[in-house]
Amino acid sequence: MKFKPGDKVRFLNSTGGGTVVKEINAFMVSVEIEDGFEIPTLSSELVAIEPAGTSGDLFLNKNERRSEIPVKKEEPKPEVVEDERLSKIVLRGEGQQMSNGVFLAWVPQDQQRLLTGGIDVYLVNNTLHDILYTFFIKNADGNFSGMDYGSVPPDSKIVIESIVRDDIGLWSNGVVQVVFFSDENEKVLMPVSATFRIKGSVFFQEGSYHETRFLANRKSIIYTVCELNRIPSTYEQLLIEKENQQPIPAAAVRFKPETAIDNYRTAPGEAEIDLHISALRDEYGKLTPHDILTIQMGVFERMLDSAIAFRFNKVVFIHGIGNGTLKQAIIKRLAEYEDIEFRTASFAKYGNGAVELLLRKNQ
Repeated sequence: MKFKPGDKVRFLNSTGGGTVVKEINAFMVSVEIEDGFEIPTLSSELVAIEPAGTSGDLFLNKNERRSEIPVKKEEPKPEVVEDERLSKIVLRGEGQQMSNGVFLAWVPQDQQRLLTGGIDVYLVNNTLHDILYTFFIKNADGNFSGMDYGSVPPDSKIVIESIVRDDIGLWSNGVVQVVFFSDENEKVLMPVSATFRIKGSVFFQEGSYHETRFLANRKSIIYTVCELNRIPSTYEQLLIEKENQQPIPAAAVRFKPETAIDNYRTAPGEAEIDLHISALRDEYGKLTPHDILTIQMGVFERMLDSAIAFRFNKVVFIHGIGNGTLKQAIIKRLAEYEDIEFRTASFAKYGNGAVELLLRKNQ
C-alpha cells in the first residue's frame, strides 16, 4: 500500500502506531510515534487507520525542520522545501574517474585567495546509494559536539557548515558516521564511522589545495571518509562472527593496521616499499594517471599505517622520478603526521627516486 505524509497508521508486527511524516523511498516511510520519535518502517509492516492529513519530514538536516503549525484538513498540504545546502555533483573534464565513496571537502569561498576568507565544509556522496549521516567535531575538552545530521542523495553533496578561518582547527578534527541505502542491493553494506584529523597548518599552505572534479574543479582539501569497495557487507561480518573471530567494526575497516608491512621488511624495524605501478599491478596498461596515483597512494597510506602500528623505525618508499606527482602527494600526506621525519633516501642506492621516513614516535 502507498502511504502519504499525514496518514495515520498502525504497526502490524508490534503494538502502537503513529503518523507518516515522509516517504523515504518506494518501500519505506518514516512514522512519528506518540512521544515524538520518528521510526523508519517498511510500508509492508503498516496498515492505514485514517486518511491522509498533513505531517512533516523524515530525517531532515538541522535547518530543515519546520515548527509544528496546525493545518486544517481542507487546506492544501504545504510543500516540503528542499534543503538549499544540497546540490548535485558536477563533473568537469574527461579521462578521470573519481573513487566511489564518501568524502569531506574544505573549499575556500574565494578561489582566487585560497588562504583568506571563509571555507565551506562539504560532505560529498559519490556513490549510487542514498546515505544518512551524522557529523561531530571534537572539542578542546575531548568531548564531541554533534554539528549536523541528515541525508544526501546519490551523486550529491551538502554544505555541512560555512566557517571562518579562526574555526579551522575545530572543524578539522571529528567523526563522520554514514549508513548506506538503495532499493536494489547485491549486498547490504555495514555502517561506517570514520575519525578525521587534519593539521591546521595544512589549511594555510596553497599547495594543499587541489582542483577536484566532483566540485567542478574548485580547489579544495579532500579527506576520504570511506571507499565503497572497502566496506564489508553484513554477510561478511556474519562469517567473521560464525568463525568465532573478534568482529571488526565496519566503522574502522579503512583504518585497521595491516601486517602486510612484514612482506617488505629489510631489517628489524625497517622496510622498503616500491610504489611503481608495475610493482603493484600485473595489468596496468589501461589505467589512467588518476587511477595509478590512487592505487599508489592507497598502498602508501596502508603500509605507513601498518609500519606505525607494528612499531617500525624506518621505511623507504620508492616513488620513482617521473613528473614528481607521486612524490608531492606523499609529502602532502606526511604533513598530517606530527612524529614522522622524512628526507631523500640514499642517492647512491635510489638516485632521486625514493623518500626515507623516520618514525620517531616508534623509536
